[in-house]
Amino acid sequence: MKKMLLTCIVTSAVVLIGCVSAPKSEPITIPDIKPITYDYVIDNTSKDILWKRARNYLATVYGDSKSVIRVEDQGQGVIIGKGIVNWKIINQTYSPNCNSNYDIRFMAKENKARLQLELIEGVPPASKCTGWVLPSSFGYTQVEESFKNISEGLENALKGNGAIESLSDF
Repeated sequence: MKKMLLTCIVTSAVVLIGCVSAPKSEPITIPDIKPITYDYVIDNTSKDILWKRARNYLATVYGDSKSVIRVEDQGQGVIIGKGIVNWKIINQTYSPNCNSNYDIRFMAKENKARLQLELIEGVPPASKCTGWVLPSSFGYTQVEESFKNISEGLENALKGNGAIESLSDF
């Protein structure tokens, strides 16, 4: 009887400690969201070439450029679109994979280009986190990292090292 009582007490204590120490997270707020802008200087490259490389990169990365790109104007060097980024609420394996929408804005000029990515408030249909209209602080760090990776891939493509350009070396 004493052993069973002791087991119950220890089990209860472990459960309570687990509940108290479980990580909590709050969503970021609208003022926390800022457009993240990346500038590129690609010497000796025309606006049209930069625009085509960016369009090809977006089509390759997102699989279907029509689902991402909403406006493309080669004459102006502009691409406008939307994407979905994945994030987790907390740094735990049991944390669900959440999604958020973001805007994509790209502009090319002679020898230079700019990419701007901005998170959008709301929950896309694919998200498993229906109550989270914005990511947690931990999640937003992941969003920023994803944006950085997108920028690095785009910069590589703008320099002529993209997936499409690698086909021409035969």
